[in-house]
Amino acid sequence: MQEDIISQIRYSCSCNDTKAQEYLDDELRHLRELQEVNDLREDDIGMACSNLGLDLDYQEYFINRLAGA
Repeated sequence: MQEDIISQIRYSCSCNDTKAQEYLDDELRHLRELQEVNDLREDDIGMACSNLGLDLDYQEYFINRLAGA
């Protein structure tokens, strides 16, 4: 699924794989920071998808990553 997400980000942001991975890492880092201060909301995960040009179907990916899966 990771490769699929990178591919989608690369397409939506018109960037290369490295930049797409950086964008994904930045969004995950932001969500983790919110989680650490108990300020993570469902809308934040939806916003991460939107920021990366991903469908909301990818919310489960972010939830699993935040849960350590």
